[in-house]
Amino acid sequence: FDTLDTTTRTLEISDTCTVLLSDTVGFISKLPHHLVEAFKATLEELSFADLLLHVIDASNPKWREQAEVVERLITELGAAQTPRIDVFNKSDRYTGDIVPHGEDIVSISAKTGQGLDKLKERIGARLDSGACRVVLRLPYDQGGVVDLLYQQAKVENVEYGEAIQVTAVCNPRELGRLREYIVEGWTPPREPWED
Repeated sequence: FDTLDTTTRTLEISDTCTVLLSDTVGFISKLPHHLVEAFKATLEELSFADLLLHVIDASNPKWREQAEVVERLITELGAAQTPRIDVFNKSDRYTGDIVPHGEDIVSISAKTGQGLDKLKERIGARLDSGACRVVLRLPYDQGGVVDLLYQQAKVENVEYGEAIQVTAVCNPRELGRLREYIVEGWTPPREPWED
């Protein structure tokens, strides 16, 4: 129950995947109802998240009870269907026999840095859309594509010369649509019969 205000920061998962992390308020059992209601407005952003990271204090012998409180609140806020990774922090101080593990479980130590690479890898596996950094060469009569790229991709550079050269991180949909203009960074997947 250390965080009382939501804090949002960016985290670069890979050179083509950057995410926003929001640290929300923590919870304790038997929290007065008026406080729960006050925090609900802050927590409503859970229902808009692409992925929840449920951080659990692995060194606390009562971590199961604390996790259940959070589970109930996640369900109450309508975010039970949101994909989630359970992050067991303070794993360097864990006293149990078997460290929590599983497909959607990561043990870390924020203090030592242990497991943070694995956590980033799991986040990337859940959120990386297959985006790719490409260079496009657009004829001037296709200049409207630049506006489209600003709306649906992450444009990093635009140069005007004999043609419009754009460096952008595009998702697979844009890659397929703009394949004829891509000069660097992506090769269309081959069909099995093309091998």
